[in-house]
Amino acid sequence: MKTFADIRTRVLVLAILPALIIAVLLTAHSTRQSLSELDSGLHERGRIIALQLAAASEYGVVSGNTAILQNLVQHTMTQENDIQAVLVTDNQGRTMAVSGKPILQEVIAAESKTDRPSEWNTDGQIMFSAPVIRSMVEIDDYQSFSGDDTSRASKLAGHVFVVLATADLANLKENMIGQNLLIGLLGLAISGIIGWRMGRGIARSIHAMADAVGKVAEGHLDTRVQQASSGELGALERGFNEMSTRLQLAHGTMQERIDEATQQLSYQARHDVLTGLINRREIEARLERALANARELGTQHVFCYMDLDQFKIVNDTCGHHAGDTLLRQLSLILRQRIREEDTLARLGGDEFGLLLQNCSIHDARQMAQELLDIVGEFRFVHEDKIFGVGVSIGMIAITAQTASVENLLSASDSACFAAKDNGRNRIHIFEPEDDDLARRHGEMQWIARITQALEENRFCLYCQPILPLGSNTDENRYFEILLRKLGPEGKIIPPMAFIPAAERFHMMPAIDRWVIRNALAVYREMLNKRGSEIQCVFTINLSGVSLGDPELLGYIMDQMILHGVPPTGICFEITETAAIVNLAHTIELIKTLKGVGCGFLLDDFGSGMSSFAYLKNLQVDFIKIDGAFVRDIATNPIDLAMVQSIHGIAKAMQIKTIAEFVESAQAVEILETMGVHYGQGFHLGKPVPIEQAIMSLDRQPLKTESQNGLQD
Repeated sequence: MKTFADIRTRVLVLAILPALIIAVLLTAHSTRQSLSELDSGLHERGRIIALQLAAASEYGVVSGNTAILQNLVQHTMTQENDIQAVLVTDNQGRTMAVSGKPILQEVIAAESKTDRPSEWNTDGQIMFSAPVIRSMVEIDDYQSFSGDDTSRASKLAGHVFVVLATADLANLKENMIGQNLLIGLLGLAISGIIGWRMGRGIARSIHAMADAVGKVAEGHLDTRVQQASSGELGALERGFNEMSTRLQLAHGTMQERIDEATQQLSYQARHDVLTGLINRREIEARLERALANARELGTQHVFCYMDLDQFKIVNDTCGHHAGDTLLRQLSLILRQRIREEDTLARLGGDEFGLLLQNCSIHDARQMAQELLDIVGEFRFVHEDKIFGVGVSIGMIAITAQTASVENLLSASDSACFAAKDNGRNRIHIFEPEDDDLARRHGEMQWIARITQALEENRFCLYCQPILPLGSNTDENRYFEILLRKLGPEGKIIPPMAFIPAAERFHMMPAIDRWVIRNALAVYREMLNKRGSEIQCVFTINLSGVSLGDPELLGYIMDQMILHGVPPTGICFEITETAAIVNLAHTIELIKTLKGVGCGFLLDDFGSGMSSFAYLKNLQVDFIKIDGAFVRDIATNPIDLAMVQSIHGIAKAMQIKTIAEFVESAQAVEILETMGVHYGQGFHLGKPVPIEQAIMSLDRQPLKTESQNGLQD
């Protein structure tokens, strides 16, 4: 209602204000003009009366007949109500006839000398005077005058004075002003009424549209206004109704599209785009419901974790498009072979999940075997190539004792991995007491821990000295860089706790790069503190997977340039087995890095079957004799013979030897007698944090004789 009142007030003001201004101006102008006309009329009438009376008084003044003049004066007084006084004087200013109020003598004396009409305004009255002029007509009664006729005719005979009261004129003016004001107020009232009616009509329409707009804004798109106005308001009402109609139609169309999009998004959120199967998120929700059902009703369900075998061959041979086609075809085949109440989902990549509702393990195994046979019989044809695939299935029962969906998926994944590890294309049922699965499950748990350690920098470097033996005068100080993991509360976790899991799940390249990066950073810090003349060599282990990484060489070169480490201070340690598996790439890596000054060490030499055959192809600077032969060298003649043989071949090839697992003074003595160049083991020095080794670098002795006092 406030809007309604505001609009009506504005319209009313717009209607009255111009009318008020015009009325004031017109009334003022009319009043001023009327008052001016009244004043002019009064003055004109006074002059006329004076002039007419002067002409009529000529005879009486000239003849001196005062009786005639008195009658004329009395007659004049009776003819006009506003005449207050009439006076006739001779040319000497003597009174000849008078009527009404007395006239000031000084005025009479001043006017007796002039022959022109004049007037004076005094308080409440106006006085007019007119000269009485002797005419040229001869009258017998006139007294004779000396001189000629012309001078006599033009002789001033006297004056006539007429006094008019202005009281009536003032009353008339007041009446006129009042009438004009009344007319103006009446006009304003009429304008106000018209404006009020117009404002009410406009405001009512605008108020109705304002209410309608508010309703439309609230979502009531079916709101319409009554089309009762004409002109612009009528056009506005029609336009509003058309707009509302179009908005309603557009909203209906948009709502349909939103509903369709919502359904599509909901479908996409729950389904895999490639295969049309439900996705991992949806299968987890259904597993939650199945687990709740098992806990409430004591029912049993089964979940199968399925991973395709040989799928990577199709992808690598024919490309991802062919792999996608294979997944779609297999999804269609598998979906047609399961029960209506069961759920098949794509978990990601080539992994599928199957939820068997209200099913025992025995029945589930039969159904899984049928699926395994169907996949085994399937042949995928792409262009001129035919591929066979298989599927490994990990199976787990869903019972009231199942801890959670997360544990369920993890256990089934472990069972699937066991099926693959046991030969692929088979079924493995998860059992809580399965030691093999427990080990694999533990390894899988290490994945998250290793990833977290890499992200949070929770690895640390240790090092173990490699010391020269016997007559070896090498002044360089060698340290093998070792890796430890920081556990909760700073506990040091040895590498054998997590390295097997890292190797199994292909995380060693990331770990190797962490070691390279941080070892070179420590070396740079050591150079900053001790100067470039330091003689120290770090031996850094490279895993077999890293040796097969084509980007490893570039990473090593970038890190050495970044930290400004001299290549002669770095020696890379590779295992015999890894070198043989990636022989061609390893040879190229050794050649390139040795070309810039790095050294290479072949670790665990003698553990393989073909050590000597491949040794001549690997341009290594050192070989580390496998500790299995060194540990019992003092008591086992076969081990002694093996060490002598390895050292002899290496010596012939001008390759220096390092004996690891040196754990006694007796072993040191035998190795020195044999001529082995270096030794490494607890007897010579235990692994310590790399910072501690650097701090004691200047104090650490080079020769083994000083180490005999060390405890194992």
